[in-house]
Amino acid sequence: MLTKEQYLGAVAERIQRSGGRLNTVQIGPSAAVVGLFTESVMMSTMNYCVVAAAIPEVTAPALYDFTGLATQHARANVMGTVGWTAASVVIAGLIGDRVYPDAAQAASAKSGNQFGGETRMVAVDVSAAQMYAFVGGKLWGAAVQGSVNAKLTFCFPQPAEVYQQVQWQQAQGQQPPMPPHQGPPPPGWQPQQPPPPQYPVGPPPAQGPPPGQHPPHYPPPAPGYPTHGQRPPGY
Repeated sequence: MLTKEQYLGAVAERIQRSGGRLNTVQIGPSAAVVGLFTESVMMSTMNYCVVAAAIPEVTAPALYDFTGLATQHARANVMGTVGWTAASVVIAGLIGDRVYPDAAQAASAKSGNQFGGETRMVAVDVSAAQMYAFVGGKLWGAAVQGSVNAKLTFCFPQPAEVYQQVQWQQAQGQQPPMPPHQGPPPPGWQPQQPPPPQYPVGPPPAQGPPPGQHPPHYPPPAPGYPTHGQRPPGY
């Protein structure tokens, strides 16, 4: 079964893979993974702050509290000025072994627009393999909303997708991604090493002329011209 720590590690990996600045920040009682992005969408600057943490059980009050603290952190750390040409989007997600119905309903509800910004909540239930979030249209333009939805669904994939990734990595002998806040790795954990380069055994094969080329051809000497071994000194 997928664990909430494995899912949080996948979120951190995807933040890095998509070019975000990854940090670990204490938000409330939890050590949260934080990713900061700055992108340009339709002549506007979009500042994203993706925040995720793992807790045993996700309730609506816990999700609201976590989102409020994540928003405060984002406002203190986003790049640029929030206004008409710069928007701040906070995507706050809690991953738990269980998500209560009130938290699932809160995460799936249409979030309210704010001036120059937006907040999305995500609740991930690893036991039920469910991800709850609002992914739909808003009052903003389609290009901006498409960018927000794409960032949310990429950083918070479906648990089944993460589980398949973990299974594949284990089959390949790799270690699944670990959240950066977990401290030293457990005993026996080895980072993935690239395979050693393969060198050919034995002498290298003789190198002939490149394909399509032939050795140079010289015409025979003129009649009466002595060959190299018959030339007198100084000839």
